Amino acid sequence: MKKVMNFLGNQWGQRLTIIALIMIVMAIFEQSFFKPSNATNILLAISLYGIMACGMLFVVLIGGMDLSMGSMAALAAVLMSKSAYASGFTTAGFFTGVLIALAACIVVGIVHGILVTYFSIPAFVVTLATKYLIYGLVLLVTSGRYVQILGKGIIQQLGNGRLFGTIPMPVVIFIIYAFVCTFILSKTVFGRRLYATGGNPVASQLVGIKTKSTTIVSFIICSISAGIGGIILASQNMLAGPTTANGYEGNVMTAMVVGGLNLAGGEGGTAGAIFGALLVGIINNMLNLLGVPSDYTTFVQGVIIIVALSLNMYTSRRSQGLLRVRQRKTNAKVPMTK
Repeated sequence: MKKVMNFLGNQWGQRLTIIALIMIVMAIFEQSFFKPSNATNILLAISLYGIMACGMLFVVLIGGMDLSMGSMAALAAVLMSKSAYASGFTTAGFFTGVLIALAACIVVGIVHGILVTYFSIPAFVVTLATKYLIYGLVLLVTSGRYVQILGKGIIQQLGNGRLFGTIPMPVVIFIIYAFVCTFILSKTVFGRRLYATGGNPVASQLVGIKTKSTTIVSFIICSISAGIGGIILASQNMLAGPTTANGYEGNVMTAMVVGGLNLAGGEGGTAGAIFGALLVGIINNMLNLLGVPSDYTTFVQGVIIIVALSLNMYTSRRSQGLLRVRQRKTNAKVPMTK
C-alpha cells in the first residue's frame, strides 16, 4: 500500500495512472478509440495544442500566463490567408503571409512584455485585454467572414501533408518545435536566466540578469508559438476567420495545469507541457467518441483543472513534508560539538 501511495504521490505516477484509467474506460465503452485512424486524429489535435503549450511554457516559467493565444492564432491565420488570397494562392504569397503573420505576433508579444515589465500590469490582465482587442481586429479585417484557402502545394501540405506518406506534417512540426524549445530551456544561457527569473526575480536582478528583457523575449516566443499554431490550423481547415482557434487558450492553460507546471514560475519543462497537451487531446477525443455534447466540454475542462491543481498541491506539499523529514533525520545524526 505504501508503494502505491508513493507512486501516486509522484507526478509521473499520477500521469500514468490517468492515462491508464482513460484507456480502461475507452476499452469498455468505445473500442474505436484504439483504431490507427483515431490515433492520427489525436496526434493532429495535440500537435496544435503542443506547439502552443511549448510557447506558453516560457511565460509560465516566469510566473505569467497568456490568455490571448487563441486570438493571436486567429490573427495569424487570417493575415496569412489574406496574403495568399491576394497573390492568387501562390507560394510567394503564402510565405509573405507567414512572415506578416509572425511579425504581427512578435509585435503583440513585445507589447505584452513591455506592459508587464515596465508598467507592472499583471500578465493576466494584459493578455485578457489584448485577447478581446485582437479578436475585434480580426472581425474588422475579415468583416466577420471567412477567408477560404484555395489551391494546392505548400499551403495545403503544411496542414494536410504527410512525411513519407505516413506522419502528418503538423506532428512533424510539433516534434521539431518541441526539441527546439527543450534545447533553449536546457542548453542555453537564456534558458538558465528564464528559470532564475521565474524562481526569484529580485535575486536574479542582483546577480546581473536582465529580467525585463528576459520577460519580453518570453512573451515574444509565446506569441510566435500561437502564430505558428494558427497558420497550421488555417492550412488544415483551408480557411480562416474570426472563430479560428477560438477557445484554444483554455486548452493550452489546461495542458499547463495538467502537465504539473508550477504557475508561480521557476519550475517545469517541455515534458510536462507535452504531456498536458497529450492528455487534453485524448480527453477531448474521448468525449467526442462517447457522444458527449460539446456544451459539456467546458464544464469537463473546469473539473480537470480543479482536480489537476489539487493533485499538484498534494504532490508539492508531500514533497516538502518528505524534505523536512529528511532534514530532521540528517540534523539528528550530526554529532553535537562543544
